[in-house]
Amino acid sequence: MKLRIITTLLVFINLHGFSQADIESFQSATGSQYYLLTGAIDQSPTGANVSWDFTGLAATTTLLTDTFVETPPNSVIRTSEGSILISEIGLNTTDDVLSVTSALSSGIQLSYTNFAVIGAFPLSYGYSNTDDLEGTFTGPVSGNILNSSTIDVAVDAWGILKLEAFDGAVTRLKIVQNLNLLVGGLVPATGTQTTYFYYDANSDDLVFRSTRLQVPLANIDNTTMESLSSSVLSTTTFKGIEADLKLTNNPVKDILRLSANDGVEVNAISISDLSGRVILKLETKKAIVDVSHLPSGMYVASIQTQRGIINKRFIKQ
Repeated sequence: MKLRIITTLLVFINLHGFSQADIESFQSATGSQYYLLTGAIDQSPTGANVSWDFTGLAATTTLLTDTFVETPPNSVIRTSEGSILISEIGLNTTDDVLSVTSALSSGIQLSYTNFAVIGAFPLSYGYSNTDDLEGTFTGPVSGNILNSSTIDVAVDAWGILKLEAFDGAVTRLKIVQNLNLLVGGLVPATGTQTTYFYYDANSDDLVFRSTRLQVPLANIDNTTMESLSSSVLSTTTFKGIEADLKLTNNPVKDILRLSANDGVEVNAISISDLSGRVILKLETKKAIVDVSHLPSGMYVASIQTQRGIINKRFIKQ
């Protein structure tokens, strides 16, 4: 009987080897870089323990960079290609509740006088919220966003996501803005913006996102898809090291500290920027690195051990 119970348990673990992880924060880390993708995908799977295969998407040479600027209670996420602003999301955090105050996408600027509530992070699978919103919009056409407009937010799925540079467990956040518009103060119209965010269940990285903006009256139907640059993703050359070697502080102010379990020996550490340029290289068995001289931003620490090399992304304050 005991053997049967153990066997049944092992089968259950094999079938359900991972579970959903909370979404710790809405934004990606400042400095995160994303490649613009082309192609068609099916994002309809929803619920628990589902799978998405986006390996058919083709990466372009367009590399976008996220910048997160915070001036409490407000903040903004800017996505740029070089010096060119591509998209922007304005946010407000009041009593730990995050709301959208504005959004720029596909040349359409949405500005809300009645903010659109997302929720209080962390968000768990099964969370949902509907909120009213109101404001104005500008772009190829301009006008008012009527107070009958809504935003629907849901952590609607978790499972396995496959991309060219990623294959792992994720939790998905879906946001749909249902906009009732008055163009030029005279002509009624509708608009819909549907956005999906896929967060790495292990690192909390925002690894994939897509946005579709539809305004039929203006013949607008634009979709953008972006995947996190593989140079930012944490990877290992041998399985099992991830759990045995961790950063103890992230973001980092002056000293980068590592926590290694028994059986893991640090031999060397190198620090690179997101372009892959090695900035610092040390042959050391100490699990600390002085990074006080580095400018603020995102970096990758490559830690060489006797069991292989692991890359850990960190933010320098």
